Amino acid sequence: MGKKFAGYLAYATGEIILVIVGILIALAINDRSNKNKKLELRHAYITQLNDEADRNLKKLTMLDEEALQMLAELDTVFKLLLFKDYENPKLSTKSYYLIMSKKFYPVMITYENLKFSGDLKLFDDLDLRNSISETYETFIPIEKLESAEKQAIESYYENFLMRNVKFRNMGTSSENYGKDIYFENMVLTRITTLAQNREAYGTAIESLKNLKNTYAELQDEN
Repeated sequence: MGKKFAGYLAYATGEIILVIVGILIALAINDRSNKNKKLELRHAYITQLNDEADRNLKKLTMLDEEALQMLAELDTVFKLLLFKDYENPKLSTKSYYLIMSKKFYPVMITYENLKFSGDLKLFDDLDLRNSISETYETFIPIEKLESAEKQAIESYYENFLMRNVKFRNMGTSSENYGKDIYFENMVLTRITTLAQNREAYGTAIESLKNLKNTYAELQDEN
C-alpha cells in the first residue's frame, strides 16, 4: 500500500509539474506575443508620426519662405517712408502686404491619438516621449503670434484703411496715407511680427527635423 501511494504521489507530482510548466510556457508565449504586438503598434506609430512630421515641415517651410518674401516687400515700403518718397507707386502696391497673412494648420492626428489613447507609454524612453511632446508644443507660439497678428491687421483695416484710403486711388498715389504715423507704425509692426513668425517657424522646423532623425534611427532598429 505504501509503495502504491508513493507511486501515485510521484505520478501526481509529475502531472502537477507538467501542468505548471505548460502554464509557464503559455504565459511566456502570450507575453512574447503581447510584446510583439506592442512593437508592431509602436512601429506603426513611428511611421505615422514621421509622415506627420513631413507634412508639418512642408507647411512650415512654405510659410517661412512666404514670410521672408513679405519681409522683403515691406522693407521696400519702409525705405520709401524713410526717404519720404510718398509718390512712389511701389508704396501703394506693396502696402498690400500689410493686410496679407498666412495661417499654420498643423497636422496632429497621430500625436493627439497617442496622447488620449495612452499609447504614448509604448515609447519607453522618457527622453523620446518628451522630445515628441516638446516638438508639438513648438506650434503653440506660432498660433499665439498668428492670433496677435490677425488682431493687428483687423484693427489697421477697420481703423485706418476703411476711413482714410480711397481704394481706387491706391495704385496711383499714396499721398493720402503715406505720411500718416499710423501707417508707418503698422509697417514697422508687420516687419516685427513677420520676423517673430520666422523665428517661431525656424524653431519648429529644427525640432521636427531632429525628431525625424530619431524616427529614422528607431525604424532602422526594427
